[in-house]
Amino acid sequence: MSDLSGERWQAEVDSRLARLELWADEAELADAVVGASQSTAGGGGTDYPDLDSWVADYMCATFSRPLGGEFRWCSKWREHREAVVRLDALWCSWKALSRDPSLGLSTWLHNFLDPQLIVLLSSRGTFSGCSSERNEPGAALCSRDALDHLLRTPVCPIVRPVN
Repeated sequence: MSDLSGERWQAEVDSRLARLELWADEAELADAVVGASQSTAGGGGTDYPDLDSWVADYMCATFSRPLGGEFRWCSKWREHREAVVRLDALWCSWKALSRDPSLGLSTWLHNFLDPQLIVLLSSRGTFSGCSSERNEPGAALCSRDALDHLLRTPVCPIVRPVN
């Protein structure tokens, strides 16, 4: 009788070991799939040599939008100083955060990309005067002459004009 109990016990142990090995194989496969998708989604450690390459090969290729109406883009984005500043900030933050395998890409999308896309692509944003046929970089917020005038004009009676 003890042999029968011993055989059942051994069969149960073998069965459980087989299930553990299967779970380990599944976990290893899942880790490989997640690692590959994070690598692909985040750029996979791809080093883009310059801002133009990153914008063309990653940004525009990955984050497409139907253009016109609500969303605007300008193929001559380099002529828009604000766009260059915003895209360069995105590229630098992407370089730093895309190497973090846990929350880097999620952080970058939520805290960096999403707010910048709103400003860059909105119908009242950086490319608001542009279309597929024309490029119109926005006017500066103020000219140097206007700024000088503001600095020389008293705002309240206590403040005296700068000479």
